[in-house]
Amino acid sequence: MFLEIFMNDSRIPEPVLTAMSQGTHIVRAFREHLGYSIEDLAVACGLAAEEIQNIERGLRYSKGYRDRIAKSLSIPVGILESELDISDAA
Repeated sequence: MFLEIFMNDSRIPEPVLTAMSQGTHIVRAFREHLGYSIEDLAVACGLAAEEIQNIERGLRYSKGYRDRIAKSLSIPVGILESELDISDAA
């Protein structure tokens, strides 16, 4: 399971792991943990709010998007690397 990859990763705060274990997408879990709205994250990483919503709904997103989101959330890019490189959530 996807979550098992992260269970022993000390870079992920417990509230984020808890949210993920309840089915929350990793991007949303980090975003909410940091107190960002969808619009805040969209502005910070240069994506549309709709793109963030699509990602959080489970649409796949490219490495470029992962890098931008990780940088905006100040998390190591590698945490999002398990997401597959296929079409953007645009």
